[in-house]
Amino acid sequence: MVQPAERMVLSDSLQDYLEAVYLAAQRHGVARMKEIAALVGVGKSSATGAIQSLAEHGFVNYDPYQYVTLTEKGEAAGRELARRHRILKEFLGRGLGVPEAEAEQVACKIEHALKGYAFDRFVRFLQFVEARCAADGSLQEAFESFCQEEASDGPQGEPPSPPTERNA
Repeated sequence: MVQPAERMVLSDSLQDYLEAVYLAAQRHGVARMKEIAALVGVGKSSATGAIQSLAEHGFVNYDPYQYVTLTEKGEAAGRELARRHRILKEFLGRGLGVPEAEAEQVACKIEHALKGYAFDRFVRFLQFVEARCAADGSLQEAFESFCQEEASDGPQGEPPSPPTERNA
């Protein structure tokens, strides 16, 4: 049985490498060390060490100077990692209007923290909000409208204060 991504014993860094292998393999059928290193933003020697570790954990097939391929376990885990990343990036970009480069960076960090039941509930919440906003336009349009209203109610340039027990 394939282990769900949230139960993986991989560090956040190794998860980033596995996601890079998955993305490269989706594009080309195999992953090249040079492309993996570029996707993660490291040198080839750092990538090689990480790929060797992923091979030891049974996520990839690796032989020196050969292409890297995913095992069945690696394919399933990589797909889940890429899915989480995509959902978070789309939420930040389309939903909150965060610029693409920043949404990419933040999604990469959040995907390691938001897992399991919490991530499932997050996805369900997004589905709920999308369904509720369907009549008024997209989620981003509804949120932007809300932000415009909030900005006109308070001091310009400052986000509203978070609710406290007294004013919530």
